[in-house]
Amino acid sequence: MYPFPFIIMGALLAWATVYAVGFRKQRWAEFLLGLAAFFIAMLVQNPVQQLPLLGAGIRSNEDVVARGMAFTLAVALWLGLAAGFVQEGVKYALVRERKLREAVFAGLGFGVTEAVVIAVATALPLRSRGLSPEAPLLNVLLSMGERYFVTLFHAGTAVLLAYYAQKGAGKRGLLYMAGLHTVLDTGAAYSQLALFMDPRPVRTLEVLAYSLEVIVAVAGTLVFAYGALKALGEPEAEEKPIW
Repeated sequence: MYPFPFIIMGALLAWATVYAVGFRKQRWAEFLLGLAAFFIAMLVQNPVQQLPLLGAGIRSNEDVVARGMAFTLAVALWLGLAAGFVQEGVKYALVRERKLREAVFAGLGFGVTEAVVIAVATALPLRSRGLSPEAPLLNVLLSMGERYFVTLFHAGTAVLLAYYAQKGAGKRGLLYMAGLHTVLDTGAAYSQLALFMDPRPVRTLEVLAYSLEVIVAVAGTLVFAYGALKALGEPEAEEKPIW
């Protein structure tokens, strides 16, 4: 079964969830703002993550794991920190003066765009090399579920970043959201790096993969639920142009 459409489907199911819980009015301007925020974040995140590693003589994942477990863990933490603070920092800059209901769709746009980019970026290299993208049904469903909760997570963090900014505690909110994001991405980064270990820690990778799925599901659900409650409790305001 091809996993790539299901990655996108997971994000679309998250969009449907946003609609179902009460955000019936689609805010396309804010959605496009989130789309733009994703690409801005990637333009910043990639050099922030990679330049220090290149300066240390790291050219590949094999170079990372060859330096031992401590170095691999340190690199995974660095990749997680960079992703967490860059992505949440960009979202914070774009939603800190927005209404909470608007921030929901900015975060949603960010998450849906990320899902589409991941699906396309994963599929194209396989297609170009003539490799089969087929995957077991369980893996496909896990990918869809992960993307569902990650998209909800992005929507939730965007709301909470706007909420903390409204309360005059924007920097504290950014620290909370970026810290939580760092935990999730550090685990994901280590999982990717561990694939290049020799011998490959198969059992550890299996346990870590399923543990990460559970953590992402819990974090995505709680962050979105809390953010949605805050946004739904905000009085509707008169519309204003986003730019």
